[in-house]
Amino acid sequence: MTAITYIAGGSKGLGSQLVKTFENQDHHVIEFSRSGSGNNHINCDFNDIKSTALTLQNTFNTLSLENYDQINLIINTAILAPFGSLPNAESTTIKQHLNINIESSLALLQSFLMAFQHQPSNKTIAYISSGAARRAIPGLAMYSASKAFFERFIDTLAEEQTNEQQPIHCMIINPGVMNTGMQTEIRSQDAKNFPMVGLWNDWHEAGKLANPKDIAEICYRLITNEGKNGGYYTAQDYLINK
Repeated sequence: MTAITYIAGGSKGLGSQLVKTFENQDHHVIEFSRSGSGNNHINCDFNDIKSTALTLQNTFNTLSLENYDQINLIINTAILAPFGSLPNAESTTIKQHLNINIESSLALLQSFLMAFQHQPSNKTIAYISSGAARRAIPGLAMYSASKAFFERFIDTLAEEQTNEQQPIHCMIINPGVMNTGMQTEIRSQDAKNFPMVGLWNDWHEAGKLANPKDIAEICYRLITNEGKNGGYYTAQDYLINK
C-alpha cells in the first residue's frame, strides 16, 4: 500500500512526533510549517494567508497527479495567544490568532478538498483539537473558541461527505494534556491573565502530562485504521490500552 500524509504544523511538539510516526510506517510525509526542516518540509507561514493558500494549492495540485492508496491530512496548526481578557489583547495578536487558528486552516481544508475529493483513495482529514473546545477556560477564550469553531466545522464536513461518491473521512482528535512547549507556555502565565494556571502546574508536578510520542502513535492508529467518519477521540484515553 502506498500512503501520503500531509501534516500542517509538524515542526514541534506533537506535530514533530506525528511526522516521525508516519514516516516510520512508510508514509510519504509532507510537513508544512514555518520552522521545520528536512527533505519533506515545505515552508509555510500560516500567519500569511495569501502565501499559505498559494503554497497549499501548488503542493496539493502537483501531488494529486500521483496515485496513492491512502491520503491523509492532519491539521495541527494553532497558537494560544492572546491570554487574558479581550480588552487587554493587542490587535496584532488577535489578527495573528485568527490567521493561524482559523483562516489558514480553512484554506488548508479548501485546497485539500478541491485537489483530492474525487480521487478513489482511502482519504482522511484529522483535526487536532483540545479539551479547551468544550469548556470555558478564563483567559483562554480565543483559543477555546477557535478550537470549538473547527470541531463544529469538521462535524458538518463529515456529514456532508456521506453524500459524496468518493468520500473523505473526517474526525476530531483531542490529544489530552501533553508534555509540549504549549504546556510550558501555559504554565508560564501570570494568574491574573490565566486564573487556572495552578491546575496546569499541578498536572505537571503530578506527572499527568502524556508523552507526545505515545499520543502520536495513537493518532496513527485512529487515522489509518480505527477512527470513523464523524468520530471524536480523546487520544489520552487510549494510553491504558496502548
